[in-house]
Amino acid sequence: MRIFQHRALEAGAVEGGWWWSRARTATWIGGGIVLLVAALTVGLYYFYHPYVELTADTPGYLEFARQLRETGNPINVFRLPTYPLFILLVTAVAGPANLLAVSIVQGILYILAVLELYLLTYLIFQRTWLALVMGLLLASNVILISYSKTLMTEGLSLWLLLTISLLVVRILLRGEWRLLKWLTLCLGLLFFTRPEWAAFPVLLYAYLLWMRCGRERLRLLLPRLARPLVVLYVLLGGYVLGNLLINHYPGLTYVENMNLIGKVMQYQMQNEAPPQYESLRRVIDDNVRHAHLTPYQLVARHPELGRDNGRQMGEFARAIILRHPLEFGLKTVPMLFASLNSYYPVSTLPAPPGGVQHGWSAQVVNALLAFHRLLYACNILFPWCALLWLILLRWPRTRRLPLVQAMGLPSLTVLFAWTLTTLGGYFLSDLMRVHTVFDPLIILIVWGTILAAPTLLSSRRSF
Repeated sequence: MRIFQHRALEAGAVEGGWWWSRARTATWIGGGIVLLVAALTVGLYYFYHPYVELTADTPGYLEFARQLRETGNPINVFRLPTYPLFILLVTAVAGPANLLAVSIVQGILYILAVLELYLLTYLIFQRTWLALVMGLLLASNVILISYSKTLMTEGLSLWLLLTISLLVVRILLRGEWRLLKWLTLCLGLLFFTRPEWAAFPVLLYAYLLWMRCGRERLRLLLPRLARPLVVLYVLLGGYVLGNLLINHYPGLTYVENMNLIGKVMQYQMQNEAPPQYESLRRVIDDNVRHAHLTPYQLVARHPELGRDNGRQMGEFARAIILRHPLEFGLKTVPMLFASLNSYYPVSTLPAPPGGVQHGWSAQVVNALLAFHRLLYACNILFPWCALLWLILLRWPRTRRLPLVQAMGLPSLTVLFAWTLTTLGGYFLSDLMRVHTVFDPLIILIVWGTILAAPTLLSSRRSF
């Protein structure tokens, strides 16, 4: 089963056992190139947009950061604590009003994420050229850089997810269980950044258990993986309990209720509510037919709907979805595929006068944008590439191959996030934004499959 023989060892034998082999040198050079291109592209984009980019959601995170600074209370019914804590830590060093420093640190995290994708690709495929291609595709991706630059959670979440993926693949392929504590920490930070990742640790640890149980004893694996899960969900349960006691809301964030009512309005299912919601049904139906307000705008016009943190609207939406799950699912399927390649530029508040640079920087950024718009359209290939790896994962002949196990992980990760975000998002522009968190993994799955396929099919050592 030793599918992956380290090329450095082979090259070292050829060169008389030199420790610094040609293959290892090529890997380091490739990493240096990727790091340099990432730094230059991020620097170019920041030169092109040399100001803090805010969105309509940014004030909620800034308010939570102020709450943390002034009261130390880590519980908030609107936003989760990781990103406000990140803002607080950066501004504690750079100055409380220095939001540009927060944006710059997010740019640095993007550069680190590019290097992590390079390492992840090399670890999975053991091919420096392929790792270099994947790294350069992410390093030059001004679409993802633009979303990572804004004062929102996408940049931090993107880095956390790639860090998690790299840690899991190292544990999966090499059994480096000492990394488990760092994996648990990153998982906790991720689902306290974006609530849709709250169930992800269960999938991840179940996958590790499934893949490693043939190599290690089950009685040793179970407690090793169960302990981190218990820690994570005790923390999660404690946060929910804190929200209940402090804010009288039994959940992570009332954004969940707003997303549910947004989905009902998007699918125009408001008239399928039970009779006890008649008054609310009329308000929602009038909005869908005439006003076309978002859930937040609707609450602003009808403040009574926002009482109890939107619990009434959440119950209204859940009642409809649970009564008509098949209709809800069928209306979601087209959204799944539309969300993969629907492109929307990053939506920010108006820039300050004279803030945008023109000339050569604009030309380079626009050229890169045009190139990556074409690549972004190829995201529609993801379901078929992921399906291929999942079939190989189920086929007895290939199930235990390290390459198949390693590629099964990002495939399941994206399928999980793709489904949950589509079920929760009610605008394609919002889906495009939250997809940026796992778009690097889509790049790995689509282009890794396409570019490596000829080599893998011709190599008996791979299959």
